[in-house]
Parts: sequence; C-alpha cells; structure tokens
Amino acid sequence: MKIEIISQKKNPLMGREDLQVRINHDGQRTPSRQEILKEIAHSLKTREDHIIIDRIFTVQGQAVSNAKVLAYERKEDVPAYKTEKMKRRMKLAKEAEKEEGGAV
Repeated sequence: MKIEIISQKKNPLMGREDLQVRINHDGQRTPSRQEILKEIAHSLKTREDHIIIDRIFTVQGQAVSNAKVLAYERKEDVPAYKTEKMKRRMKLAKEAEKEEGGAV
C-alpha cells in the first residue's frame, strides 16, 4: 500500500489540515480505515487520535482509492461526533471481516 498526498490545505478556523490522499493497493483489497490511519499518522508524524478519515472512495476497476482526511493540531479540536462515527465504522468493518472469515 502506497499513500500519496494529493492536496493539503490548512484550515486555521477549525484547527486542522484538510488532506486529499490517493492510496495505491495493487494486488490487495481496499485497505481498512485502521491501516490507512496508521500510514497517514506515520507520514504526517502525528498521533493517530488527531486524525479522522472522513471518506474513502475506491475507483471502480482499479486498485486505487481516494480518501478525505482531517488532521487536527490538538486532540481537543477533534469533534466528538466525528471520533464516534469513525470508531463505529471501524467496529462494523471488523465485525464484517470476522463474519467473512467464519463463513469460508
């Protein structure tokens, strides 16, 4: 998995940076939010709890996904509803993954 930052824009009013990233995942499935979160935190040299992955779009027929990422300067600036929404999405994805593993 290779992550490339397409655009990075400061949003001082919200205390964050808005990023558009392209994720190349040749020969692999679309990476999970948790995998993307780790890679982006590593590339931005920030903590994972300061990052929200807002949306992931997979390009049909290609091993490429685009994601909208919000990187906050402080944990206190991260809206609670965004954190809860991302946790809920990651939990649902884990449950679906477990069900797939059990059905095979």
